[in-house]
Amino acid sequence: WDVRYTVCTDGSKGKRDRGTPAPTLASRRQKEQLEAARFLGVKEVFFLIHPDGQLIPNDELRAELTLLIRRLRPHIIMTWDPWRHYQIHSDHRATGEAALNAVMAAENPSFYTEQLSCNLQAHRVEEVWLFGADAPDQWVDITSTFQQKLAAIRKHVGQVENINDLQERTGSWNASLGISKGFAYAEAFKVLRPFCEICR
Repeated sequence: WDVRYTVCTDGSKGKRDRGTPAPTLASRRQKEQLEAARFLGVKEVFFLIHPDGQLIPNDELRAELTLLIRRLRPHIIMTWDPWRHYQIHSDHRATGEAALNAVMAAENPSFYTEQLSCNLQAHRVEEVWLFGADAPDQWVDITSTFQQKLAAIRKHVGQVENINDLQERTGSWNASLGISKGFAYAEAFKVLRPFCEICR
């Protein structure tokens, strides 16, 4: 797979450190994200740099994500489940909602017609995989890559205050997702196929 990331917010409020100016923290977080992405073999990272904690699933964000979908033409999009019960992280909710709205808009040439040209056309995303979902229906065995996941997390020192605690909680979470499926570690997703005619 060719994997690309889109980071919607600037990371400027991602650490409880009043001594670090927001622009400095945002720059540090961006560099850490690029290091983690390189480590994992991610092809590109796109930064939309909306202010941390202020992301809104409005038309501006939907248009930005629609343009990326039409440019990159992905088969699968992975994003936060915006309907997760009691999800209090507003940026996560907004990201998931805007991404799903963009999936619908990207496929319809009547949306954002100014984006379309001979080189850029409407695009239909086949699947959307929602992480952090309350009702997952797809489990992926990550046992063989779990240590690689932890190593990538360790790149985010500007965000994580206690890396050992985070690794322990991550291990417990991924183990709890895997146990019912016979995996040592797993990730769980709710998979949507928005344009599947049979599914309707």
